[in-house]
Amino acid sequence: KADERAVKGAFREKLRAKGDLEPGKVWRIRGDSVVEDGTSLIVFGLQETTGCTDQESIKSLFSHLDEAPVVSKVERFGKAGEQVRPVRVVLSTKEAVRNVLGKSARLKESEVFQTVIIKRDMTADKKADSRALVAKLREKRGAFREKLRAKGDLEPGKVWRRTGTRESFAY
Repeated sequence: KADERAVKGAFREKLRAKGDLEPGKVWRIRGDSVVEDGTSLIVFGLQETTGCTDQESIKSLFSHLDEAPVVSKVERFGKAGEQVRPVRVVLSTKEAVRNVLGKSARLKESEVFQTVIIKRDMTADKKADSRALVAKLREKRGAFREKLRAKGDLEPGKVWRRTGTRESFAY
């Protein structure tokens, strides 16, 4: 771990000396390259095909979303085997990442990309924070459902909607 930090520190200093690291931006070191934090996506469920490259598959995926971002890097990671390996895609800007993520829900309607999921690439710390927030949300939702069941308001076939402090039937 200490050796890894020393290598990253030396790499960072080398980039600063060259002028490649701009102040005010957050950068992430990935292997032997440096990318701006927040410009990468992870694509899950994109099949590995022999007929076309991952770059072409990603281009096709983005064209299906009516987006044409500048793709800096495409790489599969994980062990090759029975499961489909995820793809890390580095885009040129954070705005391109936001646009792609905003339109990614359209993939469920597609026949070709129905099983594909696009998520933001996160560090291990951010993933842990995200998991904790999701667990807290599930806990709160479960407590709300239990409260409704205790009151006798939650019946099978009825869906509840909660807006702020107001509770009502959605239908």
